[in-house]
Amino acid sequence: MKIAAVQLDVAFAGVDENLRRCEALIGEAAGAGAVLIVLPEFFATAIGFSDLMLDAVIKNAAVPPVMLRWAARHDVIIGGSNIILSGGEAYNRFDLVFPDGQVFSHGKDIPTQFENCYYTAGDKSYILHTPIGAVGVALCWEMIRYDTLRALAGRADIILAGSCWWDLPLDAPPEREPLRAYNQALARNTPAIFAKLAGIPLVHANHCGLVTASDFPGATKRQTRRLVGAAQIVDYTGAVLAGKPFSDGPGFVMADVSWENNSGQAPGYPPGYWIPDLPDSYIRAWETLGPQGRDYYERVSRPYYSEHRQNKPVKSYSSDVDCC
Repeated sequence: MKIAAVQLDVAFAGVDENLRRCEALIGEAAGAGAVLIVLPEFFATAIGFSDLMLDAVIKNAAVPPVMLRWAARHDVIIGGSNIILSGGEAYNRFDLVFPDGQVFSHGKDIPTQFENCYYTAGDKSYILHTPIGAVGVALCWEMIRYDTLRALAGRADIILAGSCWWDLPLDAPPEREPLRAYNQALARNTPAIFAKLAGIPLVHANHCGLVTASDFPGATKRQTRRLVGAAQIVDYTGAVLAGKPFSDGPGFVMADVSWENNSGQAPGYPPGYWIPDLPDSYIRAWETLGPQGRDYYERVSRPYYSEHRQNKPVKSYSSDVDCC
């Protein structure tokens, strides 16, 4: 199957503009022969600690029907994730939509650090049983945990992945530059390492560009962070078939990916939680920012979603055809 992975120059919290940009890239990729097109994590908004996120999540209600329209118009399969409201909660939901209207979904298992402010834990059903096979899904930091590997290895035929991996602030002090280099390398190398450990081909969509938001949890200053990593398509050995680093800007990469019941005997993995040997600062952030973010979600975001979803209509994105 000819598959494309998108790298999006995202407008922070700009749902309409991001959908326009995605639509253009999908049209280009479909025109180049792609049958399956993967969009990044949070492709309609990116993510940052900002009040702008609250209204953007409300507006994301327009995104799933837009994805269905794109798939039908271009006769392609499209996958990507956004924060979506469902049953009184918000989830980082990856939807895989087919031209005939079928939809298969996975909610990211655990929000990463301050992402907890805007959505809650999803499911641990990382495999979508679809007409094209057993499709595994791994979003950003799901790719650096052994639990995800154990769930996918030996069961999935292909893995679709997406990230919104932020870097250190642009104005971080010089002594933190080694950590910046580590972070960028981790973001760039994680998809290939994960594919090799799983023994499964992987398609990874990515963001580029900048996000300016407040620092969390203090919100005492504005920070601009670059989104890093690389759109890439990787075979089951970890070899990169096509790749585009964040520094190359927006676009897409495409490759022919073969799989025929890749699911088989799962390799054994060590009993640890994290795949890479993360620095102490990452572990501290995971352990401290998560609980603070969950408190913010319960006090601020969840009540806001409930009130505004009920009382304010959502203006749906449209180009030449209305989506709803």
